[in-house]
Amino acid sequence: MIRSQCWSLLALFTMAMLANAPAATHAGPSETSAEIEKGRQLAERMCAICHLNPGQGEKTAASSIPGFAAVANRPGQTIEGIVAWLASVPPMMPNHHLSGDERVSLAAYILSLSVQDLEPVGRDGSAVEKPSR
Repeated sequence: MIRSQCWSLLALFTMAMLANAPAATHAGPSETSAEIEKGRQLAERMCAICHLNPGQGEKTAASSIPGFAAVANRPGQTIEGIVAWLASVPPMMPNHHLSGDERVSLAAYILSLSVQDLEPVGRDGSAVEKPSR
């Protein structure tokens, strides 16, 4: 009973955070580039040591850390999903006390790392090319 109430509260909190988050999906090209650049600067300052390592892929175990490119290439990944996840202050991460604008900028940067010609990265961190049609 208590566990279901916690999940309900978490869902309500996430929806409230998304409702109050700035909309990055309606930005023009120059606004989007500026948002990505702000996110890149945040990532380099606060996230790089754990999430921006060369060759870093998807999580391989519960205690491993995914690279941001792997996060960007997860199936169905969206800016809203990343913003909501950052707003939830995941227990395995330090609380950086990000503002709503910072979460949106960081999410925009993470999604900018998506590789369009590749399927999402596999569990071993390697990208799998799409089959030819």
